[in-house]
Amino acid sequence: MKIITKNKHAYHDYTIDKEYEVGIVLRWHEVKSIKASHVNITDAFVRIEDRELWILNMDIPLYEKTSHALVPGYQSKGKRKLLITKKELTKISAQLDKSGTVALPLEVFVTKTGLIKLKIGLGKLMRKVEKKQILKERDVKKQMDREMKGM
Repeated sequence: MKIITKNKHAYHDYTIDKEYEVGIVLRWHEVKSIKASHVNITDAFVRIEDRELWILNMDIPLYEKTSHALVPGYQSKGKRKLLITKKELTKISAQLDKSGTVALPLEVFVTKTGLIKLKIGLGKLMRKVEKKQILKERDVKKQMDREMKGM
């Protein structure tokens, strides 16, 4: 498994409760662009529409060797369908019905068989107080590790 990109803002701003691996419906030039690491998921979000899972605002620029004549009107931040089982979709929709729970893209990766997959996470937005507490704990841990190395 080769990780193409990570959404660091999602890990920093949200507490992730559950993670799911889903497939993405892509065109040939989008696959080439993603495998060349030209993808951005920081502003992307996941929605359920008409009993299907969709990712919106995922930026996949046109592959550099693709002619604009082959794909007229291409939108790099278009709406793309995600492939997931019905059972998992019902679980996700039940979680999203709870107040404050959101679905976010976490990682884009290539499997051993060459398929491009997306890891989505269900989580809640962290408050500033919680973020400060986590940062304090990290600083204390780093300081203790430095002191232990110094001994």
